[in-house]
Amino acid sequence: MDWILTTPRLVVRPMRLADADAYHGVRGQMPFDPQSRSLDESRALVAAMVTRSTVDAEGWGQFAILRRSDERFIGDLGVNFDTPRARQAELGFALDPVFRQQGLASEAAGAMVAALFASGRTRVTALTDARNIAAQRLLATLGFRLEGRFVKSWQDGDQWFDELAYARLADE
Repeated sequence: MDWILTTPRLVVRPMRLADADAYHGVRGQMPFDPQSRSLDESRALVAAMVTRSTVDAEGWGQFAILRRSDERFIGDLGVNFDTPRARQAELGFALDPVFRQQGLASEAAGAMVAALFASGRTRVTALTDARNIAAQRLLATLGFRLEGRFVKSWQDGDQWFDELAYARLADE
C-alpha cells in the first residue's frame, strides 16, 4: 500500500522533508496541544519519520493533508502503527485554523481510518484533551466511541488536564 489517499477535496500522503516548516507552523497553533519544539527540532522529527523502513513500520508516522485544488499543506495526521501482531493504530490530527469548520479534518481522518482498516488493522484509537470538544465531535462523527477518561494525565503549562480515550473497531 502506498498510503497516498485521495478524497474529493484532499490528498493525504506520507510527510516529506519539504513539509517540515508548514508542519511546524500548523502544530504550533493547536489550542490544546501546541508543540513546543523548535523549527530545527520539527525538521529533525520529520527527517526521522521519512527515513522509516516502510510508511507503516512500527511507531509514529506523519501524513500531510493537502488541499487537492492547489496542494497547499493544511494539516497533518499522525499515526502510531502498532506491531503487525497487534494490528492496531493510534490516530492524531491537526488542521490549520484557517481551514477548520469545513469538514476537512473529518474527511482526511475518515480516509485514514478506512485505509488503516483496509490494511488489516482491527482497532484504531485516539486520545484527546477533555477540553477539545471539536476533536471529540470529529471522532464521534467517524464512529469512535468514548472508552475512558484519564484524570490529570496531560500537563499543559503548570496545569494538569484530563484526556479522553476513543476507539473504533474494524467490524463496527
